[in-house]
Amino acid sequence: MSVQATAATETRSYHHGNLAASILERAAEIIDEEGIEALTLRGIARDLGVSHGAPNRHFKNKAALLCALATSGWLSVRDATLDAADATGSSNAHIRLNAMGQGYLRWAFANRSLYRALYHPDVNRYASTELKEAIDQFSQIVRDAVEETQKEGRAQDVPLNVLTVFTNAVPTGAALMLTDPLLHHDVESEGELDRLIEQIIELVVPVAGINK
Repeated sequence: MSVQATAATETRSYHHGNLAASILERAAEIIDEEGIEALTLRGIARDLGVSHGAPNRHFKNKAALLCALATSGWLSVRDATLDAADATGSSNAHIRLNAMGQGYLRWAFANRSLYRALYHPDVNRYASTELKEAIDQFSQIVRDAVEETQKEGRAQDVPLNVLTVFTNAVPTGAALMLTDPLLHHDVESEGELDRLIEQIIELVVPVAGINK
């Protein structure tokens, strides 16, 4: 196939940034399944059926790819978490924080390979300064949300930093454990998954009986 024909095929297959998104998705799968050492731009190009130079039009090297992967993943999980709270339409701190936990877990289950890849130390190492600042801001938002639940009566005898760690650790740990194929924590239906998420977060931030 000629260079022109290859380019035409790629144009037909990937429009408006779809190739970049597909590269990031495949990169997350490779890191999760084979380790970061197996990740190469040429390998991704082969897997996606595009020319070996196609990924370089979006990511100049592996470091740029990992930086983009970290950025897209962390910002996406942040938005899913905060959007879930806003979707409640409630001003009650418990209801909003409960929804944040559920939104976080639902995103993790919907993006299993990417979620697990985000916790790979080498992916975190390539996070940009701007992303690290965004993560710090998000962490502060969560801490403030935890503090608001304390003001409304939740675990008032527990130091705020301890309660914040606990509130973060349960959904994070549950997501890492339940998305690990080696642990065989499969759920058979979407309804079962929703119920599991609700039960886990209810243990962390109870909302049963709270008026919206």
